[in-house]
Amino acid sequence: MQKTSFVFFVLASVIWFACKGNSQHEAEKPAAAVTDLNAFQTVMPQAPGYNSFQANCMSCHSGRYVQMQPALPEKTWAAIVTKMQKTFGAPISDSAAKEIVQYLVAVKGK
Repeated sequence: MQKTSFVFFVLASVIWFACKGNSQHEAEKPAAAVTDLNAFQTVMPQAPGYNSFQANCMSCHSGRYVQMQPALPEKTWAAIVTKMQKTFGAPISDSAAKEIVQYLVAVKGK
């Protein structure tokens, strides 16, 4: 019975020290490791269709995400917006989709 108690004590001690060590390690992380989400915000330029783009696209896509895309022709932007509607179920009306494509061509068109 004493041997079982000793093994239990050793095991509990190892677990306790391991957990204590991790919590101290977490507290010692430098502040630079924290991501500043505001650094990733991009203000999109004003162009025809901006309001439709902002109302329908910015709830899922950041401006930075759009800015990182290559310049694409209108046909490709139209296919992407259609994919958002049909494949991913984005609640975008057909008239808003045309305005969004117009906007994307204005700011990232080829």
